[in-house]
Amino acid sequence: MPFLWAGLGMDEGGYAHVVQQWSRGARLYGEAWLDRPQGLLLTYRILLWVNDDGWTIRLGAVLAGLAITVLVGLIGWLLVGRRAGVTAAGLYAVVGVAPNIEGFTLNGELLASAPATLAVAAALLWHRYRSAGWLVTAGLAAGVATTMKPSGLDGIAAGLVVVLLGTRPGRVAGSPPALFLSASAVPVGLSALHGWHLGWHEYWTALAGYQFAAMGGPVAGPGARWADFTSSLGPAARDLAVVAAAAGVGLRRLRGSRSARRVLLAWLGGAALGVNLGGSYWPHYYLQLLPPLTVLAAAAIATIRRPRLRTTAAVTAVLPQLVWLAALVPATPDQRQHRIPYYGLARRDERIAAVIRTETSPEDRIFVLVSESNIYFLAQRTTDYPYLWGKPIEKIPDALPRLRGMLDGPDRPALVVLNSDPGKVDRSGELGRILASHYRTGRMVDGVPLLTAA
Repeated sequence: MPFLWAGLGMDEGGYAHVVQQWSRGARLYGEAWLDRPQGLLLTYRILLWVNDDGWTIRLGAVLAGLAITVLVGLIGWLLVGRRAGVTAAGLYAVVGVAPNIEGFTLNGELLASAPATLAVAAALLWHRYRSAGWLVTAGLAAGVATTMKPSGLDGIAAGLVVVLLGTRPGRVAGSPPALFLSASAVPVGLSALHGWHLGWHEYWTALAGYQFAAMGGPVAGPGARWADFTSSLGPAARDLAVVAAAAGVGLRRLRGSRSARRVLLAWLGGAALGVNLGGSYWPHYYLQLLPPLTVLAAAAIATIRRPRLRTTAAVTAVLPQLVWLAALVPATPDQRQHRIPYYGLARRDERIAAVIRTETSPEDRIFVLVSESNIYFLAQRTTDYPYLWGKPIEKIPDALPRLRGMLDGPDRPALVVLNSDPGKVDRSGELGRILASHYRTGRMVDGVPLLTAA
């Protein structure tokens, strides 16, 4: 609840902007460019259809967290027992906030975790009741998870292990594993068919091609990946360290239940693979680990026989988040904006957007240098440049020359938000020289220069 009115983060606002342009006729993966599949885009489009001011996006995050809370409770109950299920739901309800790894934002990892967790729960229900409906539901949900983010593979990994554990040797065609995988291929196939209709080369390049092409280079090579990984460990540890330690104990306690242990290891392994597939190790990548870690931690806590000791262990597991949330209660509005990630930045960007709406017309094009793409959504202005975030500009070979050409051309943007040093985007200095030649500082908003075309 504290996050519903905290403003949109850079990714949330950027997704909203791209989806808004798509709904107004821009070609997806062309003028409306995003390196995310259609499941995420459709979710955002539905939320903006309900209300296009953006508050429904954070409501979507709350609903996704609520769904995962119920589902991890069900999974813990089915795999370990009633006490573990209740504990798992209670843990995720608090740990899932995960302020340091952005658990309260509607990012791709949270959107992928919800259907992936549903896939695991539905597969376990099939294992218990042998209903084909649950098996198809599990497969469809696992496939939908990958249409939210391609790295959302944990639902397929864990669901397939459940199905294999419950399948007797026999013919492959028509068998439960085949039915599960066929169902999971439906959402993926529909997304690919839509991508082919839009233009396969552009679709593939946006989703994965530019990432593969950059692998091994200075931006996405082993050195860069290691630097990104090590820098992400601090924020991730603040939210995950305690629950991960409890999860390790849970793995040991489940030695007597090999099937539960295999399912949870497959789920955790699939989530870990997804974290590493992302490449940049942004803090929110680690959100995919939370559902399986929570169930494993609940398995450890549920086996403690003394009620007081069990309660103490549960409180300890959620202590980092409880302390953080408790600190918000006496905080002033200014302190909350400082402590809640993106809150203060969102308020600043709202003030920038208000100035942009005043000083430009709806037909004017602007450019935000770079990554704070929520400003486009807040200002209700668009840009001719497709790449809204810094990483694609670094990894796509023609992105920087295209940016220089846009700012140096006759149809250059009417206004540039200089929220980053041009030298960090273009180390050659050419971008800075172009801006100095064609733009002047019109206004300063909270220390951010707004450049207007000379």
